[in-house]
Amino acid sequence: MSPRSLLATAAIAATAVLPHLAYSQTIQDKGQTVPATNATVAPAVQAVDPASTDLEADYFNFEAAQLTPDVISNLTNLDLTNITLFDFANSTVAARSLGARSGWCKQLPGDFFWPGDWIWGLLDLLTGGALIEGTPSAAVCYQDWPQYDAAKCQQVTAKWTTAPYHEPTGLDWPLYEGVSCLPPSLTREGAKCTQGAYPSYVLKVTNVAQIQLALNFARNLNLRLIVKNKGHDFNGKSSGAGSLSIWTNSLNDIRYLPSYKSKFYTGPALKIGSGVAAQDVFSFADSKGLDVVGGIARTVGLGGGYIAGGGHSPLMGVYGMAADQVLAMEVVLPDGRYVSADSERNSDLFWALRGGGGSTFGVVTSLVIRAYPKKPVTILTYSFGSSATISKDLFWKGVRAVFDTFPQIADAGHYRYYTLMCQAECSFSMGPHWANNAKTADVKAINDALFANLTAMGINITNAAYKEYDGARAAFEGTFPASTEVVGSWNYHTGSRLFPRSNWEDQTKATAQFAAIQKAVEDAGMVIGYNFRPAVNSGVDQNNAVTPAWRNTLAHVMLGALWGPNATPQDIADASKTLTARLQTWRDVSPGAGAYMNEADANEPDFQQSFYGSNYQRLYALKQQYDPWGLFYAPTAVGSEDWYVSDQIDFYPTQNGRLCKK
Repeated sequence: MSPRSLLATAAIAATAVLPHLAYSQTIQDKGQTVPATNATVAPAVQAVDPASTDLEADYFNFEAAQLTPDVISNLTNLDLTNITLFDFANSTVAARSLGARSGWCKQLPGDFFWPGDWIWGLLDLLTGGALIEGTPSAAVCYQDWPQYDAAKCQQVTAKWTTAPYHEPTGLDWPLYEGVSCLPPSLTREGAKCTQGAYPSYVLKVTNVAQIQLALNFARNLNLRLIVKNKGHDFNGKSSGAGSLSIWTNSLNDIRYLPSYKSKFYTGPALKIGSGVAAQDVFSFADSKGLDVVGGIARTVGLGGGYIAGGGHSPLMGVYGMAADQVLAMEVVLPDGRYVSADSERNSDLFWALRGGGGSTFGVVTSLVIRAYPKKPVTILTYSFGSSATISKDLFWKGVRAVFDTFPQIADAGHYRYYTLMCQAECSFSMGPHWANNAKTADVKAINDALFANLTAMGINITNAAYKEYDGARAAFEGTFPASTEVVGSWNYHTGSRLFPRSNWEDQTKATAQFAAIQKAVEDAGMVIGYNFRPAVNSGVDQNNAVTPAWRNTLAHVMLGALWGPNATPQDIADASKTLTARLQTWRDVSPGAGAYMNEADANEPDFQQSFYGSNYQRLYALKQQYDPWGLFYAPTAVGSEDWYVSDQIDFYPTQNGRLCKK
């Protein structure tokens, strides 16, 4: 039976589950029935004492604005129409929830139970006008959309490849949204603009109460819910047809905590809103003489999917993964409650939120992260390649010599980021070798043997350059400038693999691994790779949900698939299938390892093992405990195997179909 048939057949039964929806919004005021408007009904929020948190760090002001049972009770006493749609969950509601039942689907616009405009208007009213219609930003380029405006289309097109622009509906990589509405010059010839997997509505949240209202609303009405931070999303986790999107971009407060105390640590820390961009955290920390662990993409929200997925960083060789740095969190749960989590409070939730993936267990509003005294960084860049005098065989011998140094460099706490390309000729570019707490002399010393080896082979290092910085923030700015962060493309996709240390400890394994990577470069044209390992750090709680594969890795390597500007969905599927097949050779030479979920193949076989490893069964049990309604869904997230998106092409899993329970 089709999803629509299931909905139609069950409509009568569903009326027993969903509350009766009135067609207008009213309250009782002095015995009179009057319209519910912003003049008669204040936003549904209560100001609580910022010190009332269970954690040492007080709430931010936006966190002290909460939805409480008293607020719901007051609105009920006013006889506000349809207020039950915003009530908190309980076990009885969970047991009879549509979303938890096999065969049920999330609502889509046009369905019998899709909320009418008056219901969406009530959400807007109670959130203080925070609701935005989810019109694709490129709709201004299409004459069949009422938003059409040629001048605005030029502006959208000019800004499309800049990461900060893609808001409130946009994504940095629209491939798995479905490429449904892009500027005409950046999409297929003759393409139209459709809603696709862009959300139907976006809630621009500026306080906790708004998040609680949105979660309760979506759960009680069986709506698809998505969470978007900055939109730095490779695999469509922040998109979904017919969805309500919680946009956390504005939760960007930062507070310095000079002496935060936790079970594992006492010392300087930062409390950050989950929407703060990495570049802003780096700058704030630097102003206090501190470094923090963060990624190389400056516009990523540290407190979103980055930390939820583990988070690799140039500083990880000294301090560990980004998820390891979290000392405490505040989070809105699927039942609407707002709770604190650290190593001593809600410790199971705290474990899961650090490495167990985003859009799964709740909406994090803030994090306390450890900070470290600034240490110098030295950057080395260099390259070499094949040529008329350097054969490709010799080139690959040189690359193997670099790979053989991976354990030494990682164990020194350094970080390497490199590109391998083979077209007519082959090239290797190290950009950069990032050396923590090191000067130029230190970096030269650790590379002396390698460079001497390459010279003896007859390979000349070119463009070798060293640059010293006083701390991580300056090194980030100098090494990964804004010009390197280009987004908006749908013409490629990547997959990846974490290669374990054990492959370097056995020459047979090392040779097989290198041959698999070499073949991938020769077949696909390019790989991007990292050489590092997460440090063991007793000053933070590393007992978290980061896949154990990370703790044993020396290399994270990414392989891509490309297609042309007029590629059809089937063309994309075919190229993606080839990518998945090529990655299988990497899986074969690293059995039992894994992949970094934030930069992985959307079609990863057995994603549960690859992304979560031995943590998966515990994570799955916690998912059922905290979200029995199936409110949160994201592709390859914990529990996603219990759901499916309709109307899909194999190997091109977009989010522009109906989401249904298996």
